[in-house]
Amino acid sequence: MAQNDPATLDSVAARAGVSRQTVSNVLRHPTRVADATRDRVLDAIRESGYRPSLPARQLATRRAHAIAVRAERQQDGISGLVLDAFYHGLAEAGQHNGLRVLLYPQPEDEAAEVATIDELVHTGAADAVVLTATSADDERPAHLRDNGTTFCAFGRPWGHDDAPHDWVDVDGAVGTSLAVRHLLDSGRRSIAYLGWPGDGAEPSTGSDRRRGWLEVVGHAALGAPVEAHSLNDAAAAQAAVAELLGRPDAPDAIVCASDTLALGAHRAALAAAGAGAPVTVVGFDATPVAAALGLASVAQPIDQVAHLCIDLLTGRFETPDRPARGLLVPPVLRLPS
Repeated sequence: MAQNDPATLDSVAARAGVSRQTVSNVLRHPTRVADATRDRVLDAIRESGYRPSLPARQLATRRAHAIAVRAERQQDGISGLVLDAFYHGLAEAGQHNGLRVLLYPQPEDEAAEVATIDELVHTGAADAVVLTATSADDERPAHLRDNGTTFCAFGRPWGHDDAPHDWVDVDGAVGTSLAVRHLLDSGRRSIAYLGWPGDGAEPSTGSDRRRGWLEVVGHAALGAPVEAHSLNDAAAAQAAVAELLGRPDAPDAIVCASDTLALGAHRAALAAAGAGAPVTVVGFDATPVAAALGLASVAQPIDQVAHLCIDLLTGRFETPDRPARGLLVPPVLRLPS
């Protein structure tokens, strides 16, 4: 092969000292190849600059080598940073596994979304789907499961453990419990919670985060729990916390379900404090907003979540009939620097 000729499957095989089929197995079925041989082939691929032909792979495997995921309408730029990180993690993990990420716009309702997913899968545009924003009344998993669509969810099957599917989620209860313990260690003794409307009424992300706060506060015997609720909007959160801080049992610290809520809570705390020290506010999501305000915040390992979603999907491609798996990832508390 001339020096400037593009690398081929045969030239990679010759460089690695293996057969053409072994190179093909490394690309399509890596678990079938011994670790040492696989590493040698991967080194040869990197050194030669070989790039598999996507059309050829699609013809050979009858797959699109693409994963579809919904592009959410961002109603809040702060919370949207989490999804941006998730999309980036999916794209990175997908690239490492020879998969592209295909974004489809958020439809008006679930019926329109499952129709979009069906079209993408049935026309061969995507092999699988990653669901986001799961909820207790989410009908998408049941539809996809009944249709035989390969999918994984970023979010638990809230209240539907009897109908399992692959999912990855962050343990929100662990996150808020870390926040409360940090506040207790800092000498706070009246730790309130600012959550979303409906938290605690049914299984949900908000209920999970509220549970972690409630369990630690109850175990510490700090008296009757104090909480407030707000839409995920900084102005609404500021109004809710201003009212909370005007009560006789006003707290000396507040754990929030998101950094958006924490922004509003922090503004209310500063206004209520005047020249004194404001109550301590802890957020959730560890966005640059929390860092800029000097707030502690719970950090979700979003990159790890995205990579695990891809791992579950590629495992499902290899073994379609394996039992469903759910992976719960612990967050960490990020303190201000």
